[in-house]
Amino acid sequence: MKLVTAMKSLTLNSKMICGSLIALSFLYVSPKPAMAQLNCRVVEVLGNGLQSEILTELNNHLAGERERINRRKELQINHIENVSFDACRMTTTVNVTLERKIRRDAHGTVQVGADITSFNLPNRQLCYGNARVTNVNLSRTLKIGEAVYQWVANAVLPNSGCFGA
Repeated sequence: MKLVTAMKSLTLNSKMICGSLIALSFLYVSPKPAMAQLNCRVVEVLGNGLQSEILTELNNHLAGERERINRRKELQINHIENVSFDACRMTTTVNVTLERKIRRDAHGTVQVGADITSFNLPNRQLCYGNARVTNVNLSRTLKIGEAVYQWVANAVLPNSGCFGA
């Protein structure tokens, strides 16, 4: 009887709920050799909840990076616009500039999707695999050119990796 009364008077605020969720997530997402699989619902909730921190981390590592395509073209990553999680699938939208020596520069976005392989909150590290460019949208570029850039990007894009602390 006292337990029921105590449970009825218990109120959960958002900090308690968030703290409980994070505490429970360590059971599911801290990488251990014997760990079977990630809990993708937890990855989705945490990833979308920590979106601004993940965007900051991605921008710290990638913004301003340049990739030489050939002797006349260079791709510059301006910044990461968005990151979202759908279960264990992460999708990012990257703002880029294609600098060309002959034609005018092209500006646009590139979407990249990847599967989350581990999400370690204590170490602030997120690892991914199966990374693929899924869409290229550039100004002053025909669809066939965008398709070629997508194909080339998938050929040189690291298929897996980690970022974080």
